[in-house]
Amino acid sequence: MYTAETNQIEAWKAEHGDVFRFSSKKYDKAAYFRKPTRKEMSYISQIKDGVKFNEALLKTCYLGGDKDIQSNDDIFMGLGETLLGLLTFDTVDLEKL
Repeated sequence: MYTAETNQIEAWKAEHGDVFRFSSKKYDKAAYFRKPTRKEMSYISQIKDGVKFNEALLKTCYLGGDKDIQSNDDIFMGLGETLLGLLTFDTVDLEKL
């Protein structure tokens, strides 16, 4: 299973903010991803097919590791709702004045 070095993870964090690791124990695979940017989300959100949306999200946000996380159908379909973790953003409060 791929494991990034601590200095690589810190470099990714410095450049991209949050870093996420998806892993599959069954296939002994792991890969690292970041959140998409606003521009990337604008493009990806136009994709109506859910599977293609997830494929584009993974391809866009991939940082390193086992590419099987993206290409192995069993792993890819197993990501399910976990993949939505890449789309968790800050909560902003609205205050009526």
